[in-house]
Amino acid sequence: MVDPTPKNVKSVKNRLDTINQNEGSSNKKTSGINPVQSHFLVSSEKLDKVTRRVIAPYAQIERKGLKEDEAKEGTYLDISRFNIFLEDTVDLDSLLYETAMVLKTITNSSGVFVYTVDNLRKEILLMTQNTKNPERHEVNIPIEEGKVAAAHVAATKQYLLLEDVQRDRRFAEGLKWVDAKVALCMPVVKPDGDCYAVLELYRTYSEPYDNNVICTAVSISCWAGAAVHQAQARVTLQRTTHLNMELRALLQKYFCDLASIDTMLTDMLAIIKSFIGAMRSSFFIIDREQIDGQLLADMWDDGWASEMSSLPRKKAKINLTLEESPAGLVARTGVPINVRDAYKDPRFAKEIDPTSGMVVRASLVSPIIDKNGVIGVVQLMNKNDGRPFDADDETVFEVFVNYCSLIVHFYQMQQKKLYHENLNKVFSELMGLHLKPCQHDMAELMETCSVVIPPPNFRSFDFYIGEDNKEDMPGLVCLMYTETFAHTNFDRHRLADFVLTVLSCYRDNPYHNAEHAFNFTHTMYVILKNNCGFFSFIETAGLMLAGLCHDLDHPGFNNNFLKLCKHPLSQMYKSSQLENHHYFLAKKIIEDKRLMSRLAAGERARLLREVRAAILCTDLAAYFAARAQLARLVTDRAFRWQEPDHRALLKGILMTTSDLSGCCKPFGIAKAITESIYEEFYNQGDRERIMGYTPLSMMDRKRRINQPAEQIQFLSVVVLPCLMLLSNIFPNTSPLIDNCRKTQEGWHEEIEMRGMKLWRQEESLPASRSRALLNSNSKSGEIS
Repeated sequence: MVDPTPKNVKSVKNRLDTINQNEGSSNKKTSGINPVQSHFLVSSEKLDKVTRRVIAPYAQIERKGLKEDEAKEGTYLDISRFNIFLEDTVDLDSLLYETAMVLKTITNSSGVFVYTVDNLRKEILLMTQNTKNPERHEVNIPIEEGKVAAAHVAATKQYLLLEDVQRDRRFAEGLKWVDAKVALCMPVVKPDGDCYAVLELYRTYSEPYDNNVICTAVSISCWAGAAVHQAQARVTLQRTTHLNMELRALLQKYFCDLASIDTMLTDMLAIIKSFIGAMRSSFFIIDREQIDGQLLADMWDDGWASEMSSLPRKKAKINLTLEESPAGLVARTGVPINVRDAYKDPRFAKEIDPTSGMVVRASLVSPIIDKNGVIGVVQLMNKNDGRPFDADDETVFEVFVNYCSLIVHFYQMQQKKLYHENLNKVFSELMGLHLKPCQHDMAELMETCSVVIPPPNFRSFDFYIGEDNKEDMPGLVCLMYTETFAHTNFDRHRLADFVLTVLSCYRDNPYHNAEHAFNFTHTMYVILKNNCGFFSFIETAGLMLAGLCHDLDHPGFNNNFLKLCKHPLSQMYKSSQLENHHYFLAKKIIEDKRLMSRLAAGERARLLREVRAAILCTDLAAYFAARAQLARLVTDRAFRWQEPDHRALLKGILMTTSDLSGCCKPFGIAKAITESIYEEFYNQGDRERIMGYTPLSMMDRKRRINQPAEQIQFLSVVVLPCLMLLSNIFPNTSPLIDNCRKTQEGWHEEIEMRGMKLWRQEESLPASRSRALLNSNSKSGEIS
């Protein structure tokens, strides 16, 4: 549908020139500057004191008063990604063997034996020349003093000189492998004090090693120990860096795709098992909601490598309170452990896996801890080479555990998300039960929906629903809907169900109640009926639906108060908290009642967007910016009906006009509406005073005597500029301006009857601007 160009609108320039500014305006008429610009294009910094006070209840402002100390958000260290590319891992055994061969040559030795030290098993192992064969035979000798020379040196970490091997009574077995005359045993000690290897030099002839040779051997051994230490540190760094890169890449995919916990654990445990060479892994997530002090946990176990299973199997909750296992001990104490042989450790039960018959020997277990204690445990069991886990494995494992804390927190967030999603479904069903209108009201509305007879002045801006005909509101709403947009594509029964439900969702507030929603909708109805063809079907339906729903479930307080009391709505939305809440409920009711079931999917989506945009426009904090933009277009005669942005600004002004239309009723009605508004304001002010804040002037019950003057200010600053702007586009809305001026006069009379001072705009201006204003009025021959 193509919107027709409005042919009944007079020239913008002529229309602007005929507008007379109300009391307090300068009435200065110059070419290019029109009175409609008053309060439109003025920045918030330049607004006078009275204007700022009038709009304060509707603006987002910083309040002074007692404030709770808010925790400052911590700073996070921004560490750039490391781009360190290390060389391939060196073969330390081969390097050590080559060093021994060099030392043999420069010391004129007949041969050399190389022993590596196993500190976990307290043994030294004879290294063969074929160092690259992993299946080579290893000869183990216990580390102890006084039996075998190499084992003695490994225990004492001091070099040993045997000047006569065969007659030395300390070592009856000699060199054990060869008939030597002289021997020199050198420990290869790392800077951290660990003995990494023993080099056993020997001569088959009787020439002893002199001091120069010994000094040379000691020096080379020391350098070898330092080199080994650096090489091991570099290898560990290389492994941890690689592990960091792998885990970061995986976590990025997990969190972006919201992967399941099973998927995350499968990949994460596969990586750490590959890095460390473990045969089995287990993962425990502690249940924070403990029962009777019991330490319960969800457990994932991937089984032994021989079982050909890569997916961790989640078991039922297990009780770690008294379980005699490494995982149970770590969960209770929060201390990581490295168990060399759990089967021989008296702290743990001697169990054999019933499925595979495997015995848990080596076990590396670490807790996952946050500020509240242990939240999980991760465990690796049995290395593929049959050796216990060493210090390097612990370092790599620690890196992995740090990432595991992210996994646990992610899992807990998913559980909370699932819980609250289901809780919302329960509440939604409960809410749906209470949103069903009374069957009798529904039956009565269905009988009269199409034949209701409106009051005589129903299509006039002067009409207002009274106490004696409030029961007619549902029928009159259905009538307005039918005459504007619902005559096609809307089911009568669903429309009636929707109207009754919406009206019942308004709270019993003094002002923001169903009566206000009806008055809003009626004003919008009269404007649209008198200006048919300017808006499309979707736009018209959006404005009318938004009108009835624009204050759904209004609590009787403004957005600023929600922020002061830290209401949940203020945490859910960054701005326009109430307006977003009104739209949320409107959308739910529209969808639950299937109001748009006859519309195509695309039309339904467009209609909901229209409703949302219209409801958000009722936030007066956003109104002033929209008014300034539209005023500039009107002043420059640049408004174009074909421009969606221009139409959106106009629809926003329509929403604000309808929202403020209570001020445009006959004075008796307008005064009653104003008193209900102030009652809500005073209720909020009372609460703010209890909270330790100083209420705004319009919300301070102690200043209620200022109501008439404040209303004159409000009508001048907020309402009249909005009405005058709208009348430039829709001239037939001028009765609203007339009524608003009459309301202003009514408040003037109230002031005079009370013997109060009459407010004038120039009194709120600085002295220099006040004199300029008086001079301008004198020249034009007009007296305020």
